[in-house]
Amino acid sequence: MLGGFTLFQFDGIGYRKAGLALLWLASGLGAYVLSGSVLLAGAALLAWIFFPLWEMVFVLRQLRVPRHRELADARAPRDEFEELSDMSNALIEAGFEQLDECKLRPAQHEQYYRIFVHKEGLTQATIGYVAHGAIGFHFVLFTSNGKDGRRWMTWDYPLTYGLVMPPTSAIYRALHCQNVGELYQAHLSFLEINDVRADDLAAGERTPQAARARLEEALNQQIEYNISRGYLAPVTEQDAENFCYSWRGTLYVAGQVLRDLLF
Repeated sequence: MLGGFTLFQFDGIGYRKAGLALLWLASGLGAYVLSGSVLLAGAALLAWIFFPLWEMVFVLRQLRVPRHRELADARAPRDEFEELSDMSNALIEAGFEQLDECKLRPAQHEQYYRIFVHKEGLTQATIGYVAHGAIGFHFVLFTSNGKDGRRWMTWDYPLTYGLVMPPTSAIYRALHCQNVGELYQAHLSFLEINDVRADDLAAGERTPQAARARLEEALNQQIEYNISRGYLAPVTEQDAENFCYSWRGTLYVAGQVLRDLLF
């Protein structure tokens, strides 16, 4: 247990997963030492996994997802998001220009976005902040749109994402990057590895309206794709606007959470 708590003090996600594994094993060992029963020790280990998953399944089934969402003007949540200025300055130093600030509505959680576009117009960067009450997290997303309609994305989203990406979107989750500059270089490497050249990318219009429209289109495409695949289902047969996670979608997200915990 001491080893597990020690590993939690390091920043790398690998250290934290190893720390969680040590705590998990220590709980089983403690149950065995106290009871002398292998079955009880195994039950304690399984309880660590299935009780949180069952609670998550319950929460997912209660969520409501509106089919049509839009981005509206918003002010930056500077009190809750202290790193926003540093991250914005890093993007500007990398050649990006800040164009817009907006929030997603309707949404059950606060979702704020600050949008940037590179001076060449080939890559759009988005700083996102998602909050529920006093708890929140942030991420950075780089997006390059191909002339063939394919969307290339690199981000450091820290949690399991609750939607399935459309097949036209290729996404690289680079959790190893320590700052915005490293993440942008990871995006460029992602394009290079997939043999995507500058000539293959569509230059987007560098206006606040166009930048917001591109992000809004990507967000709504995700909803439509998950509806078409059955991951989201209508709350009632008569309601074509409000959706919830189907059992297929719930089990998919639960499986992704378990995978992120183990690997």
